[in-house]
Amino acid sequence: MIAVISDVHANRRALQAVFDEIDKLGADKVICLGDIVGYGPDPVACIDMVRQRCDVTLCGNHDFAVIYGAEEFNPIARASIDCHRKLLMPRSNPQEEDEERSDRWEFLKKLPYRHVMGEWLFVHGSPRNPVVEYLRKIDVLLGLVDKLGENFQEVNHLCFNGHTHRAGVITSDMEFLEPQDLHQTFKPGFSQKAIVNVGSVGQPRDRDSRACFATVSDEPEVRWHRVEYDVRAVADRLLATPGMDHSLAERLLEGR
Repeated sequence: MIAVISDVHANRRALQAVFDEIDKLGADKVICLGDIVGYGPDPVACIDMVRQRCDVTLCGNHDFAVIYGAEEFNPIARASIDCHRKLLMPRSNPQEEDEERSDRWEFLKKLPYRHVMGEWLFVHGSPRNPVVEYLRKIDVLLGLVDKLGENFQEVNHLCFNGHTHRAGVITSDMEFLEPQDLHQTFKPGFSQKAIVNVGSVGQPRDRDSRACFATVSDEPEVRWHRVEYDVRAVADRLLATPGMDHSLAERLLEGR
């Protein structure tokens, strides 16, 4: 069984709760689909935890922006990235104790965009644009056949992604399946193509503030998991962090 996490967004308490649950489930491998940083109060701790616990870690758009700039982000997201860059970027006059800081920076710089495991593809955003493209329920509702079709051309069987912070499945026959309608379990056939969003560990946006991740077994069977953690404590940390917009704390509490 593989555990797949995404969109940690510097939320240490949520990440620890998810890793504790993964340990209980006995997963053999953990894959992180990116966005370790951005929005939350604890980027350093979360990078260290992901480096220690995840077998594969991919690049998300926030990870990319910390290194290369967040000019295209909205002002709130850009401000959080600027805060995290100051914490993470190696100093111009490094000291011996800055070795860990440089290691984290190099780790983010070298994150791959895609990972393939047999017939399964893992990305942050979409198969055709792994870092920045969103695949949403509205794409299905609007019938964006060209966009979805081009993405499915890159998929052999299953693709796992994050980025939207909302769990769900887009099938190759252009349906969107909600986890609650599937009783939190999706069982695709071996010949079926699907793009599976695993949800967000650190900032869910489906009106459920609990951390979200998925596990995948060989059958294959995908199961989503929701994990309680002290959301209020993280929100309070955000409110006390200079440079972070207070609306980020409200979003955490409301799951939006």
